[in-house]
Amino acid sequence: MPSDDIPPRAKIALLICDPTHEKFIEDHGNINALFTGLYTNLVTLLNGEEPAAGMKRTRLDLFLPEVITMKAFDVDEFDVIGGELPDDVAEYDSVIVSGSAHGVNDKDEWILELTKFLHDTAENHPQVKLIGICFGHQIISRAVFDLTVKANPEGWEIGPYEIDLINVGTALFPGRESLTIEMFHHDAVGNTSNGNTDEASSDTPAVACMAAGEHVEIWGKTEKTENQGLVSLYTHKPGDELTVDDIHIFTCQGHPELTQKMTDTLLDLFEEDIDEKAVEEARERINAFKDSNRALDWHQIALLMWALSTGHPYEFSMTPWWNNSNLSFLSD
Repeated sequence: MPSDDIPPRAKIALLICDPTHEKFIEDHGNINALFTGLYTNLVTLLNGEEPAAGMKRTRLDLFLPEVITMKAFDVDEFDVIGGELPDDVAEYDSVIVSGSAHGVNDKDEWILELTKFLHDTAENHPQVKLIGICFGHQIISRAVFDLTVKANPEGWEIGPYEIDLINVGTALFPGRESLTIEMFHHDAVGNTSNGNTDEASSDTPAVACMAAGEHVEIWGKTEKTENQGLVSLYTHKPGDELTVDDIHIFTCQGHPELTQKMTDTLLDLFEEDIDEKAVEEARERINAFKDSNRALDWHQIALLMWALSTGHPYEFSMTPWWNNSNLSFLSD
């Protein structure tokens, strides 16, 4: 019989929204392997061991108390393109929506069903944390917050990009002003509702949060994309200490689960679908980053995702970002 002192394992529903090229799976594994590996590499890192190839070491134990007792987790994968979705989402602690080669505005039946599922989950099962990566960020933004998603007029973002932290982002990632992770996308999430035909200033996004009482903020931006991710907070009051329990939804346009080699592989596989100028820029960016000998900040975002997925305590910054004069909520 298991000991009563052992906490229950966290249950994670991983919604796989990409068929994934066979060559990519052969070289790097499927999407389940990528996200499970993201978390297991993080646990390895925090326990002072060497992570897998492509994942560099760093000191993160300063942010998590009682590292050695980190909560275990189980991942159930769902082939969303094949029509699979959780029968009872309430059984899960969190839902992770993966990236995809498809676009959220496509009329495929599985995209429509996923949109309904995410809206229902956010509205009727708010205890379930929602996490979206790339396509996942985009479809949660549209399904839950009714934000526009369309081709980025600035073009593709491929390779390592530096995300400038803004608003609540400065609290979520203590001591950092920016994070660098891999990107691979052409569409981007806007700051206006699909139902709002007027152009709104990026400083005053005109969006009402679907979940009454929640505050929604953009946490980061890049030179090309003003919305690099959203954070939705449950009825959090300005001045209160921020905890993992305050966060309902976290999305990220970039890919913390991708290494440099993975992005290289994706660029090779999809080069014919990308304009020549974007491919050239991507290769220059990737090579320049390799030459700089800098490390990706995958671990910072993975740490937050893992804490959300498992409910593990996380030491957030006490910086009063609420007092930032440039702060704009997506909802009041």
